[in-house]
Amino acid sequence: MEIFGLQANELIFSILLPLILFYLILFIFLKKSNIFGNVGNLYYSLTALTISLISILSLHSLGLTSILPYLAVSLTILSFVFVYLYGVFKYSVDIATRDERLKKMRVEIEELVKELDREKDEKKKEEIRRKIREKLYEVEDIAKGIGRDIDKEEWYRNARSRV
Repeated sequence: MEIFGLQANELIFSILLPLILFYLILFIFLKKSNIFGNVGNLYYSLTALTISLISILSLHSLGLTSILPYLAVSLTILSFVFVYLYGVFKYSVDIATRDERLKKMRVEIEELVKELDREKDEKKKEEIRRKIREKLYEVEDIAKGIGRDIDKEEWYRNARSRV
């Protein structure tokens, strides 16, 4: 069966489905990036539809829509590989830098404790206490990940007693 001079399966699998997929991806990208500012969904929808139609019909006129499924599978597999490698790399870097982050957080907490001792205004003191509490929660998480018992360290007990 032919529609617009194309076989039905070619129209569905080479034009319609790639068009819908490309439109959805482009619409979500445009909407999330807020590239046009605070405009309505109709504007994003029309822009995505126009770009999708131009792209898919151009690919079809060049005869490249027949390779779209293979290209999509290849790109999907490649993206999963990159996401996996990124996760492994990020995890490795995160583990390697935990001790440095703990030292940095210790210095920040000690500075906040000194600032708390110098401060006279009660509202500012309460704000500093809140910051110290937040930093202490972060330090506890990092120390737990390392397997370090910071409850025995003087600087931690000093900061904990202040909040």
